[in-house]
Amino acid sequence: MRRLLVLVVVLGCGKSPYGSMMTTGDDAPQQPVDVAIPDGWNELMAGDWSLPPGGEGYFCVYATAPDDIYIKAFRPIAPLGTHHTVLTRYTDSTPADGTEKCTVATNGHTMIYGSGIGATDFDFPDGVGLHLAKGDRLLLNLHLYNATDNTLTGTSGVLYQPAQPADIANFAELVLAGPTVGLSVPTGVSTQSGNCSMNAITSSSVQLFALSQHMHKLGTHMKSVVTRSGSPDIVLQDIDYNFEHQVFNLTPSTVELKAGDTVTTNCTYDNTTGSPVAFGQSSDDEMCFTDLFYYPVQNANYICSGL
Repeated sequence: MRRLLVLVVVLGCGKSPYGSMMTTGDDAPQQPVDVAIPDGWNELMAGDWSLPPGGEGYFCVYATAPDDIYIKAFRPIAPLGTHHTVLTRYTDSTPADGTEKCTVATNGHTMIYGSGIGATDFDFPDGVGLHLAKGDRLLLNLHLYNATDNTLTGTSGVLYQPAQPADIANFAELVLAGPTVGLSVPTGVSTQSGNCSMNAITSSSVQLFALSQHMHKLGTHMKSVVTRSGSPDIVLQDIDYNFEHQVFNLTPSTVELKAGDTVTTNCTYDNTTGSPVAFGQSSDDEMCFTDLFYYPVQNANYICSGL
């Protein structure tokens, strides 16, 4: 086992190899959790945290790449209590590198990785990957939820496998496609939908190579369909959904998504709460996103929604 510090986040009280410390409800600082880095993997960035029983919240880790980094695979650091992570490019100079409380909406403009509960390693196809230039700022948004009766502590973040520049011909980007504030899930079984116009992503076309799904605890099934004028619909995925197993799957071959296409995300829910459930940041709220991984980079907003 070995450790390789890639992004150092400076703390007000010193340095941690996993980002700045999160705190309990009484703001008592927690010691960093010792996480071993497997051979062949480097740590990109991460944050230490502690949550009381029933606690939930968002914390954001800010960091600056000290060197050029080429990436061919991701592995989430996601101990119990990690609901999901969102890694985006962040262009502002403030806040300074470190960790602070934030909200679900605190993200950079473009997304390069995300993980949900049960996420496994994600290996880019041959010739596809990411490039972080020296000086690039990153924002790792951590959604944490302690559903246990005991205090939870942990370190959440992301590892990567390095690549050589010559190994990556196509640089990738990630967009979440689906409804947002307009989402409302009535009681019982229902299917809710939202559209993403590819015009919001590209003026020409992109090559889709991987898909994932994101709903919360009421979700049971997802169907994602591309509508193109004059052509039959393209079904990207039509699968049962498991909140405890949110993974990216490579498509059998790349799928060209063109300007003018519409991606419709259809989410089926079984709402047994007795009340309608709206879109929101808590695990007890709901979401409905098709996660689209494609190349080349378009510098698109990380959410594409018609609602």
